[in-house]
Amino acid sequence: MTLPQLGNRGIASYNRLNRDLAAFNYVLRVAKPSGVCNAHTLFTLNGLFNRANRLFRRHADLPHFVQVSLETTMSQADLAILVAQLTAACLAFEERYAHLTEEGRKQAKALRILDTTTER
Repeated sequence: MTLPQLGNRGIASYNRLNRDLAAFNYVLRVAKPSGVCNAHTLFTLNGLFNRANRLFRRHADLPHFVQVSLETTMSQADLAILVAQLTAACLAFEERYAHLTEEGRKQAKALRILDTTTER
């Protein structure tokens, strides 16, 4: 099954998701915070979930992320698990839409160049 390429808005949305997710991954892996997550962190995580759910909604095999309650606290371990699940889903999404990666953009550009030269 060939998927259509994402439009500019879809790519921009994925790039925002990827950038924010990279920030979460950096903090969890490099800074290694301790303690519990506060409402601001959970609010930001819910924003990532909203964006991911909108991007992944047409893919039944990709997970749907449920909002976390801002009224409760979350341990760093639970946050790391959710971020890892979101990262895995983003990598699966990236594999389907190869033009989201640098290598995929180069391949797509090369194919467009080949298409224009063979039409003449």
